[in-house]
Amino acid sequence: MALMEAEAQTVQTKPAETERFASGFLSEAELLKRLPVCRRTLTSWRRRGQIPFVRLPGSRRVIYHWQSIEAALLRMQQGER
Repeated sequence: MALMEAEAQTVQTKPAETERFASGFLSEAELLKRLPVCRRTLTSWRRRGQIPFVRLPGSRRVIYHWQSIEAALLRMQQGER
């Protein structure tokens, strides 16, 4: 019975994760897992306006739209800004 309850809890958490990634937005930690750069580099790119980001109102939290990040990285690779 306890195993079934644990499986039910697991099933309930997965849709939320799927919805989060389906929206295309990532936290800084999630973005750093996808990119081979350090946090300092990411912060530097953000300050220079090289990558787009969204600062959530009323907090310091920043999120990134993955498709926009990919496009920005391609522009950087081609020498554009």
